[in-house]
Amino acid sequence: MTITEAIADTYLKATGKTTALTTGTKFNKIVGLLNFYQRRWAREPEIDWNSLYNPAFSLGTVTATDTYDIDTSSIRKLSDRQGDTVRIVWSNGVGYTDYDVIPHDTLKDFSWGVNKESPKGYYCAQIGSQLIFNHEFTSDDAQYGGEIFVPCYTFPDAIVSTSLSEDVQVDDPDWLVLRCAAEYVRTDLTRQGQYSNILQEANEAMQRMIDDNGAQIDDVDKPWTPSSGIGYDSAWS
Repeated sequence: MTITEAIADTYLKATGKTTALTTGTKFNKIVGLLNFYQRRWAREPEIDWNSLYNPAFSLGTVTATDTYDIDTSSIRKLSDRQGDTVRIVWSNGVGYTDYDVIPHDTLKDFSWGVNKESPKGYYCAQIGSQLIFNHEFTSDDAQYGGEIFVPCYTFPDAIVSTSLSEDVQVDDPDWLVLRCAAEYVRTDLTRQGQYSNILQEANEAMQRMIDDNGAQIDDVDKPWTPSSGIGYDSAWS
């Protein structure tokens, strides 16, 4: 389903009219609802949507620091799937270092401090909107100048005027249509009586999405085998 089709279906479900909206107040209201509820979908409590999983989102290049900003407008959360690690691919394009993601309040227990020969391993944690490693990089480190890749769950792209021909990013576009139609009628005095019925349809569609998402978990391929250390991988060359 394209975004244009979702706009038309939302208006049809809410009003019973097949008018093709392309501009105006009603059109803008529906686009706003689609944007709002697809972002709410991405944040569904206790659900990580497989379709929003990115095994290797680039955070940029390693410099002389231990702290890197996470774009929270694009990344909802770092992945806590078993076996997922943050990977730094060295500047030679072949070597790499994997860092286990640990709870933020335990990072201090694995800090290298001033001793660069610490055997405590390779760890990092998300603290607020930053990714912090358990050691500060220097130009002598193999990781220096490499690229940081994080496994994460992202947000859908915002709907804009140039994306109307693109597909809806929600797993079940019908849920998005139904949820937006329910909100559309909720604020319409002449159609408020339809709200509970449409909302129930939306809730049923959401439950189907959740069930389908859970059924897919075992089929998701892992992008790399965790090593929690330094290695070489020709697949990254």
